[in-house]
Amino acid sequence: MKYYVTVEGEDFEIEVGCRGQVWVNRRPLNVEFCGLDASRFLLLLENRSYETCVERVEGERRREYVTRVSGRPYRTILQRGRKCSGNGGNGSGGSSVKVCAPLPGLLLALTVKPGQYVREGEVVAVLESMKMNLELRAPKEGVVKCLYRSPGTEVSAGEALVVIGT
Repeated sequence: MKYYVTVEGEDFEIEVGCRGQVWVNRRPLNVEFCGLDASRFLLLLENRSYETCVERVEGERRREYVTRVSGRPYRTILQRGRKCSGNGGNGSGGSSVKVCAPLPGLLLALTVKPGQYVREGEVVAVLESMKMNLELRAPKEGVVKCLYRSPGTEVSAGEALVVIGT
């Protein structure tokens, strides 16, 4: 999938490959992206971690957002290119998204089942980490394609727990 993004007036071509590879302006990058909830994400870029928050600008016709990276706001305009035609390697196609554990911990619950339709922002898993319960939410609406772990198991930071596709 190709995205054309303008950040603070500077244009970028971002391509996400069918197997999760990422290129920015045709330069390959080591990127992982995990949803914390409906609008917050943990971005791991070249082995550095950034908490990001994406908020749509109300009243705008085009896809305009304020994206906060480690608290700093950036005005962002997003345009999509053609979809990837291959298979994402997990049987869910190129338009799937993984919900990942933001921290190491104990997976307390999976609140969804394969084949279940979920709405954006809906709780899909509950993780206990550092004596806190974290609700992990669907970053987009879709159908649950795969559950990688079972409740009661220990998970690592960045480990995929749920795959949501169209």
